[in-house]
Amino acid sequence: MLVDESRRLASVVAEHVTETGPVVVDAPTGGLAAFRAGWEQLLTAFPDLRVTVDSMIAEADLVAATVTLSATSTGYYRRGSATGRSATWRGFLKLRLSGGLITEVDVMTDRFAVLQQLGIVGDDDELAAPRQAG
Repeated sequence: MLVDESRRLASVVAEHVTETGPVVVDAPTGGLAAFRAGWEQLLTAFPDLRVTVDSMIAEADLVAATVTLSATSTGYYRRGSATGRSATWRGFLKLRLSGGLITEVDVMTDRFAVLQQLGIVGDDDELAAPRQAG
């Protein structure tokens, strides 16, 4: 991650941030360094990642949002190397803030849909075929 991006992340994420649902499943969790590592993994796989906030609600120190993510696979992600394919998937995130910084992150996204769109796992019909044949 570029130095400027790393500084920007530190300006909005607390040093002691915790992740209930990590940004990237395989990434380490616990603290800003781990959070940064997760984002580095994601942006290495999907450097053109775009996140669109579809809806958001805030109350006291909590923020919840539904998002749509889109990106092109140009690096290793989960079970496969770059595919050059694009994917669009939905997600939900819940953040807790303290002192203007994100202190807790809970992220859920449709990772299975991403793997299917990238061609890393089969589509629903392909996955069901062996069970139907047997």
